[in-house]
Amino acid sequence: QLLQASKLEFGFRYGMRKVADEVIKKVYGDGYVYNPYIRWMPHHFFAFEIAYEGGYAKEAPIGLFEENSTLSVTGWEICMVLHYRFNRFDPYVRFGYANYQYKQEIDSEFIRQQVDHRKATSLIAGGLKVELYKGLNFGGEVKYSPMKVQPFEVEVDLSGLRYLLSLSYEFNY
Repeated sequence: QLLQASKLEFGFRYGMRKVADEVIKKVYGDGYVYNPYIRWMPHHFFAFEIAYEGGYAKEAPIGLFEENSTLSVTGWEICMVLHYRFNRFDPYVRFGYANYQYKQEIDSEFIRQQVDHRKATSLIAGGLKVELYKGLNFGGEVKYSPMKVQPFEVEVDLSGLRYLLSLSYEFNY
């Protein structure tokens, strides 16, 4: 009976990543992210999701000599989703584990610096999906993942809210 209610959903979220750290925000600024995902719904109250977050890659001059630099953040997410569909509306909360890779490169004549690290952290998100037509859904989500890192002597906060819109398709199998 549990498997008879199983659904599979393929979706794509896209939106704005806000940067929490004021220094990083001043240098690189906020940016856009994309977030494709697959969600398995074995029950009408909970689901499991695997997602990838990419897209945040910014270039900016940095330092006293205004040298070229880049910063990018990408990562994988594994979540549990609690949801309850009524009529065409499906509010949800998802929480789980994320493993992000952050890269910063500073192109300097004097010193070539590169940071390429990973950070495991948690995430929490809340959203609402609306069924547009027989399995086709449109939605919105707010996501937060804490991510304080210390690549050098100073701790940097790469956390931030993501404001995402989504389009997905779900089907029974």
